[in-house]
Amino acid sequence: MAKIVMFLTTDPANVSEGSAALIAKSEEELQNLTNLLEKILDCAAHKLKEGLYMIVDRH
Repeated sequence: MAKIVMFLTTDPANVSEGSAALIAKSEEELQNLTNLLEKILDCAAHKLKEGLYMIVDRH
């Protein structure tokens, strides 16, 4: 079963309190962080909506 590792967003209102989240300053920074964390953590990144990604551990 997959496990949610964290969320990445440009808008803090997109994630609930207590969730592991990184807030990017721009869409470009969001893309870069998402790609880096996907590779570093060996996880999958899923775009939930504009400005919001979820990092999921598939192992």
